[in-house]
Amino acid sequence: MKAAVIGIILTLATMVSGQSGETSQNPGLKNRQYQEELADAYERIDPTKDGWKSEARSSEYQTVLEIFLDALLHQRKTQHITPNFKSTQLLKPQTDIVFQNAGLTVRRISANAAKNPAKIPYSAISLRPKPEFKTKIKMISVSSKTSNSLVTLKSPLLQINAHWSCTWTETSPPKLENITLKEFEEVEQSGSSQLLTDVTASAFDQNPSYQSQLLRSTDHWRSRIPRDFGLDSAANHGLALADVNGDGLEDLYLCQQGGLPNLLFLQNPNGTLTDFSVESKTNWLDYCAAALFLDFDNDGDQDLVISQDFKILFMDNIDGKGHFELAFGRSTKAQSFSLTSADFDQDGFVDVYVCGYNPSTSSARAGALAEPVPFHDANNGGQNILWRNNRDWTFEDVTEQTGLNQNNTRFSFAASWEDYDQDGDLDLYLANDFGRNCLYQNQGSERGKLPFFINVAGPLGIEDSAAGMSTNWGDFNRDGWMDLYVSNMFSSAGSRVTGQNRFLKQLEGDKDAAGTFRRMARGNSLFAADGRGGFTDISTQTKTNMARWCWGSTFADLNNDGWLDILGANGFITAEDTGDL
Repeated sequence: MKAAVIGIILTLATMVSGQSGETSQNPGLKNRQYQEELADAYERIDPTKDGWKSEARSSEYQTVLEIFLDALLHQRKTQHITPNFKSTQLLKPQTDIVFQNAGLTVRRISANAAKNPAKIPYSAISLRPKPEFKTKIKMISVSSKTSNSLVTLKSPLLQINAHWSCTWTETSPPKLENITLKEFEEVEQSGSSQLLTDVTASAFDQNPSYQSQLLRSTDHWRSRIPRDFGLDSAANHGLALADVNGDGLEDLYLCQQGGLPNLLFLQNPNGTLTDFSVESKTNWLDYCAAALFLDFDNDGDQDLVISQDFKILFMDNIDGKGHFELAFGRSTKAQSFSLTSADFDQDGFVDVYVCGYNPSTSSARAGALAEPVPFHDANNGGQNILWRNNRDWTFEDVTEQTGLNQNNTRFSFAASWEDYDQDGDLDLYLANDFGRNCLYQNQGSERGKLPFFINVAGPLGIEDSAAGMSTNWGDFNRDGWMDLYVSNMFSSAGSRVTGQNRFLKQLEGDKDAAGTFRRMARGNSLFAADGRGGFTDISTQTKTNMARWCWGSTFADLNNDGWLDILGANGFITAEDTGDL
């Protein structure tokens, strides 16, 4: 699903070329003479030509619902409902407060209203005092006469999340007969107690690199930097935080696209940042996806490790003031996408695990359009590597000796260390994009010697077959056991398609594959530790699964109330901002 979406995006982007600031139409658009390998993909863009009448119907329903919601918010009449149209209260139902503190109030539909929904005409739907809402509707299921949609309305201090179940006429265009509010949540923030404030500009704007590089879009650089430099519109790039110059303030390192320098910003006492990239010698121009600050030589200052395409670089902070030199570098067995560290062998020196994605290639870099086979359970990606710190600024690949070479080619995006079973040694969870996830349980060893790992994700029920993109641990329920959160992709289109009989028939009765594909569209996963070394999937009941296309996530106590919250970073490349949520 992801590879297909990315392929269409990138292919369509090549159909228009710019010359002297103007756009010109590719001749192929006029005569429709596509390359053979692309012809089939273009034909499938129109769902009716591909036999997916349900997707065409979904598009019609989406259009009508958007018009209906806009009319409702602006108290206008609409021609898109039947004369006998009825609905439950949609924007202001009876609610109960389920959470409240000084800055936040959360209301959800009351049990009585949810159990006994009263049906009313369009004119009787109660409206809220109307802020300027941004709205978004996601169709999650369709049939010939019904649909289910997730509806979001958002203003600066208020967000409404709802689930609408609709019935429709079979006319063309369809009209709404009935809407039932299945779920409703209202999150309101106090204007005097905003949780977070954007200070990006005030921190960065004194630096020319901020104006000339960081404020430029991916599309801007795609039209100026050759792909051979490592420009990759489908990849994500990381950052690292640490006090690199010993002044007690955390500094910031940013990885950038190939052809753009990585940037090191030192923090000033007033909270602003100063670009120190050139002086620090960390301004690599190669494609870099991730970095970590760590004290590799135990000399008391922060050193730096960088995943650089098909290489890994270790840099020594030579004076404790943020001046670095390359101390060790090696080629990797895959395009490296993320790094995680731990003293896995308990010898007192920190080690590094590198997640590999595309396998090594002697030709051009593979980018994000690899060929996972099979798509939903691939094991033909690049290899991950565990680098053991030899204490002398050399590092040894010990992946095979430790057993971590098992199920080690599943297009890995992220990994995280934790002693999940509380036996005194560190275990490793791995989030894979196209293959099942892994939990490598540390079997232990003598101090300073290599432990051995075995993959226990299957028996524990946490393989989480989905588009895994990040993983982290936290005791969210404060029971003394570490819980696991994995970010994946929520796909409304995937939810619709995988529920259709036509899709199921194409799988030739393979129920396991059907379940896996449905799972891939569900979104993120929260696994609660059961206190016995196992886990329970509580994603849907805690409503922590729908975080859209979620590249990264973390547990953090954002409001300092003693309970861990979850923060998710989501999205993908798109056109200029149109107000889309």
